[in-house]
Amino acid sequence: MQPAYRLLSAIFAILALIFAGVLLALALGWAIPLAYLQPFLSISDNRLIVVIVSSVVILLALLLITMSTHGRPRFRELLIQDSTLGRVGISEAALQDMILRTARHIREIREIKSFLRHERDGLVVVLHLKVHPDANIPELSQEVQLEVQKCLEEKAAIHVQNVQVLVEGVSYEHQSKPE
Repeated sequence: MQPAYRLLSAIFAILALIFAGVLLALALGWAIPLAYLQPFLSISDNRLIVVIVSSVVILLALLLITMSTHGRPRFRELLIQDSTLGRVGISEAALQDMILRTARHIREIREIKSFLRHERDGLVVVLHLKVHPDANIPELSQEVQLEVQKCLEEKAAIHVQNVQVLVEGVSYEHQSKPE
């Protein structure tokens, strides 16, 4: 989420919380907010303040709605290169395809699911595996970590901070390899 969107969301949430709290207090019969509000609104300068604040809240709500519907890309992408010729990016789906194709060549892996996490120091790849019952899990894990890191760094020019492997199960059935 972009910082500006986060800030606007926080401001709007605070204003909505205050407004909802005052309305709740009035609905429950607490007359003090109403007692302060009536004399405040009877002064024309204060009405102008209320109109301005209300307009800002409405514009802020419309801006947040617009940003949430139009401002997001359909898929997340990582920047590979930004040069005078233009920008080059790669989608998360393409990276996951590369990971699955790399892991498919390792015989002891029965099933694999990959998850990507973007951090400051690079990409973190989390792999959930189901392995063959005869697999040496430490050796297999190290092999898959090295292969995935090598593939992403060489083919996509993306710095991989680390590759985390979680063996979720041992599969006794022979299943088709992921594609």
